[in-house]
Amino acid sequence: MEPAAPEYQPFAPSPSPPTPTWPARLAWSVAALGSWFVVIVAARLSPDPRGFGTHQQLGLPPCRFEEFTHVPCPGCGLTTSFAAMAHGHVLTAFRAHLMGPLLFLLTVGLALGAPYAARRAMPLAQPLTHRAALPVLSVTLAAGLVTFAIRLFHKLAGA
Repeated sequence: MEPAAPEYQPFAPSPSPPTPTWPARLAWSVAALGSWFVVIVAARLSPDPRGFGTHQQLGLPPCRFEEFTHVPCPGCGLTTSFAAMAHGHVLTAFRAHLMGPLLFLLTVGLALGAPYAARRAMPLAQPLTHRAALPVLSVTLAAGLVTFAIRLFHKLAGA
């Protein structure tokens, strides 16, 4: 007995064309280069002993937010923290900004993992689906908020 011919279905979905992989590869490659650039620049900077202001070594102006409010902005100390982490001074990095060491480790992780993701043309959002993504990002954000809250408390308590 002969196998039956497949039934003709006029409105059957056609197979979707393969998704181009070059945009994901390009994005991951840019992420790798950008994160390595940040790590290398951080390693070349000297952490400012005040705990902030290291960005001025890059020719950037002092923090305008701090000039006007006399409270360090939420990002003040991140460059110092990155520079301290790049030099292996973890406690100094946490003193400069609680979120800095966590962001630095995420940056190093991206620098190391992005070439693999580029080779596999991994979708950009795929790392966010990992079960550890939400806790890691939540703790990192919380560290930034705690840093800013401590700075506000010190300003208000000293005023």
